[in-house]
Amino acid sequence: MYTEEYLKKINKKNKFIPLTFDFAFKYIMVRNTNIFKRFLIKTLQLGINEDDVELTILDSSLWKSKKKEHGKTVDLNVKIDDNLLITIEMNRYDFNNVKIRNQLFIEKLHTLQYEVGEEYKVLKTKYITQLNLNANDNYEDKGENIVLLYDVTDKSIYNDSLKIIIKHLEYYKYLFYTDRKLMKFDEIFMAGLMSDNYEELYNIMSYILSDDELNKLMESVIDMSYDGFVLHEWAKEEMDKLVEEETRKNNERKQQKLKEMEEKVDKLKQEVEQRK
Repeated sequence: MYTEEYLKKINKKNKFIPLTFDFAFKYIMVRNTNIFKRFLIKTLQLGINEDDVELTILDSSLWKSKKKEHGKTVDLNVKIDDNLLITIEMNRYDFNNVKIRNQLFIEKLHTLQYEVGEEYKVLKTKYITQLNLNANDNYEDKGENIVLLYDVTDKSIYNDSLKIIIKHLEYYKYLFYTDRKLMKFDEIFMAGLMSDNYEELYNIMSYILSDDELNKLMESVIDMSYDGFVLHEWAKEEMDKLVEEETRKNNERKQQKLKEMEEKVDKLKQEVEQRK
């Protein structure tokens, strides 16, 4: 059992790597497959008992050939039994851009499921769901968007075997601190993914996990703070953010100086006109 005092010491000693960082998310979920499976079943409303199905984590290298189309490697690819492929992506992209990009990518994945010699109608029996966990928006009034292929003329869903579900994590964290009593397992789980430190993560997840599950999760998160590869990738992303922010500030300073020069020129022109 992790005490509040111990977690405060860990916060000071070990840098907390946010679970919204894609490498961190994958690291933790692979090591806690039971709660990960429960989360997927509940948030995707699969209506199945978690004890009755197997969750298989696929080798992400299988999808690296599609990196150019997608823009990045999908964080996690899993199968629940043999009939449902789920791709899970933790990202920080603009919501509207995510919808377009993910629609193209999921169609690529769908055709990859087709085997030579099969009739194309078989594709409708191969279900693919893309779960997009979006940590970079401010949807405090909406928790999710569901994207399907829709026939405008017939006003019907053309193909429900392809589905994109976008979850807005900020909404669930906001909900946790404002109206926690009505929240379900998967909603609190998503709030926990937005934790800013070890103490907050422990506190949020304690509402939905058993002691053993919670201890195992926290052990994984703390161990991750010692993992050289994850630390390297996190430091690289943080450095990229700093460079991007500095570039933005420099551009703003240049724009401000340009504006000031234009104002001076306009003022001089006015003075010249007044002297005539």
